[in-house]
Amino acid sequence: MRKLEVAEFAIAVPEDDVADLRRRLSSTRWPRPWPEPAWSAGTDRAVLARLVDYWAHGFDWRSHERRLNAEPQRIATVGGQRVHFLHARAEEPTGLPTILTNGWPSTFAEMIPLAHRLAGLGHDVVVPSLPGFTFSDQPAGAPAAVPTYELWHRLMSGLGYHRYLAHGGDLGAGITSRLGAAHPAAVAGIHLMAVMAAADHSDLTADEAAYLSGIESWTSDGGAYEHQQQTRPLTLAYGLSDSPAGLLAWILEKYRGWSDSGGDVSTRWTDDEILVQASLYWFTNTIGTSFRPYFDHVAHPTPRPAMGDVATAVAAFPYDISVPPREYAERTYRVVRYSRFDRGGHFAPHEEPEVLARDIHEFAAALSA
Repeated sequence: MRKLEVAEFAIAVPEDDVADLRRRLSSTRWPRPWPEPAWSAGTDRAVLARLVDYWAHGFDWRSHERRLNAEPQRIATVGGQRVHFLHARAEEPTGLPTILTNGWPSTFAEMIPLAHRLAGLGHDVVVPSLPGFTFSDQPAGAPAAVPTYELWHRLMSGLGYHRYLAHGGDLGAGITSRLGAAHPAAVAGIHLMAVMAAADHSDLTADEAAYLSGIESWTSDGGAYEHQQQTRPLTLAYGLSDSPAGLLAWILEKYRGWSDSGGDVSTRWTDDEILVQASLYWFTNTIGTSFRPYFDHVAHPTPRPAMGDVATAVAAFPYDISVPPREYAERTYRVVRYSRFDRGGHFAPHEEPEVLARDIHEFAAALSA
């Protein structure tokens, strides 16, 4: 593939948009309170109200905009659509180039701590924004003419990386799996925080049965968001695109519930870190388009990839949505490394970037050896 034409990119939110956000936050219409305990029926009002007030009157978006613009952000046209990405280069590139794919409701900004650590360990790192997330265009058609995993391969090839490592969690784990299956000659290995459901569920071990039971329980208790985003995402998108408080409530619940927070989101996320994520979705008006992977998965299903001989590492964090045992992952993947940690959750690139970077680096080193 010929080299991509890549341009530098900088975030520049108009001042009118910042003022409009503050106005909307200040005029939030709150629902009548319920007599339920905090968080038992959804996002806690007291926590949300405090964050909304800070977002409106204390949060300094411009300082975060400058910080993000200090990162090596780039833009390129890949497969006919605009793809935004970070390109962190190692001072001494001794390790495999690595592409990192986030999930939902994460953004590229959440991957920065992990990218920095991997670059420090000798890896050139590419962090693309998913199609329809923040500064990457959503696909023009439905289904997408070029699937995301193919965009990622064209991006890496166009940047001159003809053999590389891929990492992903949540949605990113599925994209990474498909990337490895489609391009085994280029993808040296895949590093996952989640695994695809196995095609064969016969002769389950006790650990596997407990894992699947846990997923069923979680889906019943906390999976309503997924069902809504898969079936009627636009109905939800109208409200979240109009109300910043509503958008914040929708993602705040996930940052608290899916992280190793012990029920207190502030133990893992500062107010500013949460509001940067919410601001990126708000200013780009992409919370609605970020639902597309969920809807497309159901409305435009694609054949299950055959993972073949792709070397796979699984990193299992105890407070993630699910924690697959090694034997379950081995039903689908050729697992050559399995790491189980004692802390961290769904947002490990933010929660535990040091241990995650080390795990990726050691996997890459073993592949190179």
